[in-house]
Amino acid sequence: MSHHHSHAHQGGFDENAAERLAWSDAMLLGHGPMDDTHEEFVHVVKALAACNAVTALGCLQAVEDHLLAHFEAEREWMVRTEYPNMDCHLDEHQKVLDTVLRVNQLAKDGQVGLRDVRRLAAALADWFPKHATYLDSALSAWISKRRHGGVPVILRRDLAAGVQQESTFT
Repeated sequence: MSHHHSHAHQGGFDENAAERLAWSDAMLLGHGPMDDTHEEFVHVVKALAACNAVTALGCLQAVEDHLLAHFEAEREWMVRTEYPNMDCHLDEHQKVLDTVLRVNQLAKDGQVGLRDVRRLAAALADWFPKHATYLDSALSAWISKRRHGGVPVILRRDLAAGVQQESTFT
């Protein structure tokens, strides 16, 4: 598997990503604890994107606290299962965490405003689906293979809502 870096630390990202970020079964990767953590990630980033001057610091702290626990849980799974692509994955986590820690500290010091906080939410929302699709899905499959001898079976509801399904049986 090739290394895929979705450079969250660069400026070229979708400024409206946070408005579109929404948890759905399409995001399930088949490892229950990881899926639960990812759902929580979506909620804290959505809250950050919707924050105001009064709630911004609390929302930033919630994102920081979540990421510390989220990334540590994934690191523990990688170590426990001897995941071969661990360095690349952890490197990307560290870049994201460094950015969040820096913005949170600057916000506490009164050096960044609401626009910067919302840009962080947009950058996180832009980064996450790519990271989950490339790096976390591979980790989920690896964990499942190590534990159960095969890839996870993922049951997703309502993905084709409103889409007419054609029957192949006549």
